[in-house]
Amino acid sequence: MRQGHGARDGLGTATAKGGEIFQRKAVIGLDPAAAIVFIVVGLPVAGGLALAAFSEYLKHRRQIATLQGTGDKREVEQLRERVRELEQRVETLEAIVTSPEFQLFRERMREIRAEAEKALPSTQQPSTLPFPQDAEKQTQRL
Repeated sequence: MRQGHGARDGLGTATAKGGEIFQRKAVIGLDPAAAIVFIVVGLPVAGGLALAAFSEYLKHRRQIATLQGTGDKREVEQLRERVRELEQRVETLEAIVTSPEFQLFRERMREIRAEAEKALPSTQQPSTLPFPQDAEKQTQRL
């Protein structure tokens, strides 16, 4: 320490050899008393406002999660997968039905049906049961 000028600490204050403190303004031009008031009053107020804003943000996020239904995400994904499967099946069926081979198959089935109807003697079938009440019981079982 120098005897004549006193020691300087890192805060910009100078201490004389008799213990007197000479105050100097900080580098930014703020009085140390104003800085202390800012620290003591301003920081807690700013912190309280930040905490209130954060709690409102969390509340908002909870509301969004409730409206979206976080538990339904799996169900929605399963339904989307099921829709994809059904769309693929419909596309496959459309491809089959519109194919020329299927049209030929339908024409051939019509021809076979027409030939079968010509081959049958009549469309009325005789009753094979000896008594009418037995026929009634038989139809009730079906």
